[in-house]
Amino acid sequence: MPRRTLQPPQLFDSRPWGFSQVSISPPGTLVHIAGQVAWDAEGKVSAVGREAQLRQVLRQVILAVEAAGGSADDIQMLRLYMPGFHSGPEADLVGRVLAETFGTENPPSSTWIGVDALAQPEYLVEVDAVAVIPTP
Repeated sequence: MPRRTLQPPQLFDSRPWGFSQVSISPPGTLVHIAGQVAWDAEGKVSAVGREAQLRQVLRQVILAVEAAGGSADDIQMLRLYMPGFHSGPEADLVGRVLAETFGTENPPSSTWIGVDALAQPEYLVEVDAVAVIPTP
């Protein structure tokens, strides 16, 4: 069963930005996905620029959830860490990529965090996630 989300009327409607204010998960197996960066399977950075890295990292998060037996619809929460993050145009970019990846009807909750640095200087984004895979 995919996540169920809420948009309380007292909070802004975040769905056009590709995330929900509240995600509610069914009973199931809680899965934590480690922070994913733009390393490919060979340990090389294969995406250039924040947008390309974000797209790759989100694909990797979904692959990790699928490896645990779930799907993208089981992702409840995303945390995005971005060094040198600038509000405005970069927030528009992040929102667009999230909306393209998860849609605007029922996307997972997310938090976008500007940080000083990630583990390597070539990393422009890191994403960790929490998913709940329903019990059969």
